[in-house]
Amino acid sequence: MSTVLSTALLSAGVVAVSATPAAAGAICDGPPVYSIGDKKTVWRATNVHSDWAKPGVTISYAKNKTGTWTATGTATVGTEAGVIFAKASASFSVSVGKSWAKSDTWTYSAKVAKKKGKSRGRLMMYHEAKGFSVTKYRFQPKFGGGCEKVKVWKKSNNVAPVKRNNNLWGIQYQ
Repeated sequence: MSTVLSTALLSAGVVAVSATPAAAGAICDGPPVYSIGDKKTVWRATNVHSDWAKPGVTISYAKNKTGTWTATGTATVGTEAGVIFAKASASFSVSVGKSWAKSDTWTYSAKVAKKKGKSRGRLMMYHEAKGFSVTKYRFQPKFGGGCEKVKVWKKSNNVAPVKRNNNLWGIQYQ
């Protein structure tokens, strides 16, 4: 009787030990998790600008044009880009995406100042964008049960335009 009981307990123990990682694996088999970090607001030059002018000249710019700007960085392309933009939008509390476009009549003027080492300037429209890094994590079973978070990759220097029409005009010097 004790041999049968010991064999049954020992067998049950082996089954329990081998079942623990499988049970933990089922819990850990969720979708990847993306974390947004290194957040900052940046202004990026668009395709809307005047011609060049010498210092001392007042530039007037009035043109009907579509302003555009497209996201940069390795995390902004590929199959995961949509998930990354959604996570970044939630993190910044403002909608960001792969590109921004706005058709309007842009009318501005400014005087080109004298700048040391610069011979010309032009009116330039800059568009608000968000700079960030994104880290992808997955969960895997941990020995002895439970899950552990494991870093898959981190991609830095991503910049995505905000979807709203938030622009800044200034003089770009060269």
